[in-house]
Amino acid sequence: MYERSVRRLEDPELVGALVGALIRAGYGRETIERALIRQAPVDLDVLAACYAQLTEAADLMAADADADVGETQAARRAA
Repeated sequence: MYERSVRRLEDPELVGALVGALIRAGYGRETIERALIRQAPVDLDVLAACYAQLTEAADLMAADADADVGETQAARRAA
């Protein structure tokens, strides 16, 4: 009866929040992409940029965690 326009997912903050929430919920990249694309048209460049940012952030966090573990182990050996 009524036509409504479908909103396009093109806001980087919104797409990033959606992707981040779905990753924390345990979903993989392929599942997330399919789910978002089924809900609304997605700007694929924005989606790729969000994944790149999340991957970079995860890598930095992992590197920091590894450095903290190494420092803790070195402190234990010194004591």
